[in-house]
Amino acid sequence: MPKAYPVYDSVYREHLERVREHIDRIGNLHTIGRNGMHKYNNQDHSMLTAMMAIWNMQGEKHDVWAVNTDFEYHEEMRVAQQEAASATRAAARRVPVEAA
Repeated sequence: MPKAYPVYDSVYREHLERVREHIDRIGNLHTIGRNGMHKYNNQDHSMLTAMMAIWNMQGEKHDVWAVNTDFEYHEEMRVAQQEAASATRAAARRVPVEAA
């Protein structure tokens, strides 16, 4: 599908696993980037998967599917982190400061 856009819905993981079951059997197929992996990777992640695929072709064993699995890149976590940071700043303002 030209210019397909990854959509994370309630069945995304199940569908991606079905696709991976088929493509993982093909030893010389290396999927990379947004369209190749159907993941919302940023440019850095897409380039890293490409580099890792090349290293794998040279005999290394990198898991390109592990790229961009950290929660810090997901928008939901950013919102939660911002809310936590705001709460921390608010609590810090309530702590009395000792006079020197």
